[in-house]
Amino acid sequence: MKQLIQFVLLVLAISLSITLQAQTQYQVKSHNLVVTGTSNLHDWTAEVEDLKGDFKIIVENNKIVSIDNLQVRVNAKSLKGSKGSIMDSKISDALNTKKHPEIQFKLQKINSITEGSGVFNLSTSGILKISGVSKPVNLNAKGKVLPSGEIEFIGSTNLKMSDFSIEPPKAMFGALTTGDEVTLNYTVVLKPNMLTNK
Repeated sequence: MKQLIQFVLLVLAISLSITLQAQTQYQVKSHNLVVTGTSNLHDWTAEVEDLKGDFKIIVENNKIVSIDNLQVRVNAKSLKGSKGSIMDSKISDALNTKKHPEIQFKLQKINSITEGSGVFNLSTSGILKISGVSKPVNLNAKGKVLPSGEIEFIGSTNLKMSDFSIEPPKAMFGALTTGDEVTLNYTVVLKPNMLTNK
């Protein structure tokens, strides 16, 4: 009986160890997040220079099994527009970055994860906070476990500035007006956080 109890405890210890090893903390290694919009004169883009986040992802046999935690933080002041410093100032004013310096996304639910040829299609729901206004959003992305053990996510989503009480920027005394809808295109590469995984 004693040997049976020891065996059960050993199996539980091994199972717990494997589970803990599979749950890995990740941090942003590199990113490319570009906001694309329109106006009555020309299209425009704005690139995010400063993006950070907290991620806990379960990977088994090079497969994304689950995402237990995903939070992204963007420095709203780091958006750099394609039309120079005047556009940067307009973006900053529209986002009210003095009062709300950070854009945040927090995952609430993984709706589904499906795999095809090593690429994982993820459907997620979460809360996006822009300029102090929080809204539920659905984000879809493609994920891939790279040979290095890093994870790459690629995705795109459309948003309306008015949904976050943002007035589309204007310029040239109102002669240039921007469209309400913008598109977020992103590629984010995550690397294991060795400090937290030791």
